[in-house]
Amino acid sequence: MAPPRAEIRDGINAQEHLVPLLLPEGSQLRNRYQVSKVLDASPLRNIYLVQDLHLRGNTWVAKQMLPVGAEGVNTRALRRRYEQEARAISSMEHPAIPRLLDYFFKDQCFYLIREYVPGTDLQTLLAFEGGNFSESDALRLTQPIAELLGFLLRKKTGPAIFRELSLSSLIITPDGQIKLVDLGFTRLFGKANTLGPVDYAAPEQFSGEAADGRTLVYNLGAILYHLISGFNPGDSPFNLDPLDFWAPETSPATIKIVEKALQHEPGSRFSSPEEMVKHMKKARVSLQKRKSKTRKTESDTQPLAEAFPVSAWLAAALTLVFLGVGCYTLYEILFQGMGG
Repeated sequence: MAPPRAEIRDGINAQEHLVPLLLPEGSQLRNRYQVSKVLDASPLRNIYLVQDLHLRGNTWVAKQMLPVGAEGVNTRALRRRYEQEARAISSMEHPAIPRLLDYFFKDQCFYLIREYVPGTDLQTLLAFEGGNFSESDALRLTQPIAELLGFLLRKKTGPAIFRELSLSSLIITPDGQIKLVDLGFTRLFGKANTLGPVDYAAPEQFSGEAADGRTLVYNLGAILYHLISGFNPGDSPFNLDPLDFWAPETSPATIKIVEKALQHEPGSRFSSPEEMVKHMKKARVSLQKRKSKTRKTESDTQPLAEAFPVSAWLAAALTLVFLGVGCYTLYEILFQGMGG
């Protein structure tokens, strides 16, 4: 029987007894990377915006990590494993993975220097949109995440690394692309059974069973459920209301995708993220056909969300999130842009 999620969280908190020393602004790493801003600080890792003093004008992100129980670990062995992981990530070429530029060890901490990705994390954008997305936007956003997970699974990294998969680690760029910015090293910086954020975790991740592509399918289904319904699966683990309870207008195709992905038994789910992507593509095509048919039978006055392209809608919303502009202004700008 899987332990309650509260117990999992308590176990995680109990491990967070060591905190990496926060670097002050202006400090330098390797006489090359100068800290200009602290982006995030939390137990076990800090994230900074840094300026490259060798390549002037270039801004990167530095991730500082401290191993759990660092006082008693075999530092030499851990460094070897860290370097192996870093080399593996740096060799990955995928549009959703920011480039890993450098990695090193300093003062008992490991550092990653990666590409800076401008944008807004999915958690912030979800809140800006009122807590949930339209079915169309949710599918559009989740599909590239599924494609990325399929890629990582083929690289033999998916299930282990994605114990940290969360909306806050997924960045949407101003042009509507998805980027995963918190990739890696869970196995090195947490105990073997550490889950990290558990909102989208599958049942087998609580019991310590082997994870595979079907585990990632559950993670994806939980994310899609959250984006459409506005209800966080972590608030009622493995006891979720049907998707159409929260979003009655959801198409049957999407409801079936979510239901199959969230099956408790791995064998009842899609076999892989790739298989799930195929069904998501079909659902998007079906949804678009349904919308096109609806437009033909409606009057010339059509809903804004249908009149305005999804990608442009997201880009406009992202821009206004950056600027801190309210929803009323968003509608006003979109109508002006349509000549209304």
